[in-house]
Amino acid sequence: MNIKIIFTGLAGGLLTLATAVYGQQPTGNSVPLVTAPDPTASVEDSGADAFKLQGSAIEVSRDVTRQNAVLAPYEISGTGIGGARGSTQTILTAPLPERGAPFRTEGGVFIYPSIAVGYGYNDNVLNSGINKLGSGLINVAPQVMAEMKRRGDRYTAMLAVSRTDYSNSSNDNYSHYEAWVAGDNYFSARARAGWAFGQINTTDPRGSNLRATSALPDRWHAPTLRGTFIYGAPEASGRIEVDVDARNKRYNNNPASTTIAEFNERSLAGRFFYRLGSRSLALVEASERVFDYTSAASPSDNTDRRLYLGYTWDASAATTGIVKIGRMSKRFTLASHEQFSGGTWTATVRWLPLTYSKVEFSLVKVAEDPNGFGSYLLNTNNSASWKHQWSTSFSTTAAASLNKTKYGGTSRSDDIQGISLGINYNLRRWLTADSSLKCKSAWPRAKNWS
Repeated sequence: MNIKIIFTGLAGGLLTLATAVYGQQPTGNSVPLVTAPDPTASVEDSGADAFKLQGSAIEVSRDVTRQNAVLAPYEISGTGIGGARGSTQTILTAPLPERGAPFRTEGGVFIYPSIAVGYGYNDNVLNSGINKLGSGLINVAPQVMAEMKRRGDRYTAMLAVSRTDYSNSSNDNYSHYEAWVAGDNYFSARARAGWAFGQINTTDPRGSNLRATSALPDRWHAPTLRGTFIYGAPEASGRIEVDVDARNKRYNNNPASTTIAEFNERSLAGRFFYRLGSRSLALVEASERVFDYTSAASPSDNTDRRLYLGYTWDASAATTGIVKIGRMSKRFTLASHEQFSGGTWTATVRWLPLTYSKVEFSLVKVAEDPNGFGSYLLNTNNSASWKHQWSTSFSTTAAASLNKTKYGGTSRSDDIQGISLGINYNLRRWLTADSSLKCKSAWPRAKNWS
């Protein structure tokens, strides 16, 4: 549970009391708003996941695809919730901060600094069903983003750091950081591209995998390269997008149990949009991701292929959505390893019953690599969230989710339910306080599992 005060709009959530100590009071220049942070995010989860730079308006829930949870922040999918990347939207550069005003250098670089300092309490630091350990925690999360524009192109650099200290569990103290440099280049009215390279240093949350338990949580880093090419004007009848990605994940500690989980990933994705009307598009999307595990002892080398047919619409100011349904396969190099082939889908619908109230529903089903048990993970997640702006300075959030994980090749199936409630108060345009409560329950649904 958290209560938090945030300077220039950096958000998190678990009971946290915080004060802001760094930044610049805004001038009269307005700063565009970006997608609000995940209302279920918690202070102890801050770090890489708390500073996602979204190239798409849709972000898959962290609890849905555990493997995706450790991806760099630019998810391979240019499919925004409205289906189109307008001229004012970013490709792979960082979005502007939600609030606050920048420093401006003489060279035309805008610098957006922010910091959140919070106190919270976690009643199950080890995320364990037995021997629960509760602890207070202090989190400090500074972030700085620099933006430069040149002849219609946009460039950003971002550094985000999150330091958390637990009063009763010093082994779980962490310092996470995420650093990115990115550019969006516009070659003509039809052709444009984005590129990004960076690195994240973070930690697997306790209980997020089924490898051997160690005194210290598993810490890892991942240098990543990404690129996106788009051909087709935003209002054209057709548009093509191609994404490429390269990522190497390496663990920093606990080699006896983590070496087997290190891998190199190479990805290629392409999609075609066809305009059905002024506010709707059909799409076809295909992707291939190759996971090459570095340890000869790992049985998890595989190729992940997906093919989707989809529809995205922005029918009115009140309703926007995207639905993608298709087939996917995970073909493991080891012939004795159980393979997967089956249906997959992702759908998000955003409804604004009032101009100051937003409801969002999300459905996802996807197969992912194993997390220390089973041949693969088949994750199905259903979630809903609601944000209501009661006044210009006061808002509330509520979210609920149900995640089901089946472990391929075994009889094990886990259910995870989560709810969160939050309030947010803008003390100043550049200073925000929020309080949130997050609860999660998980249990296996097979005999002899606990």
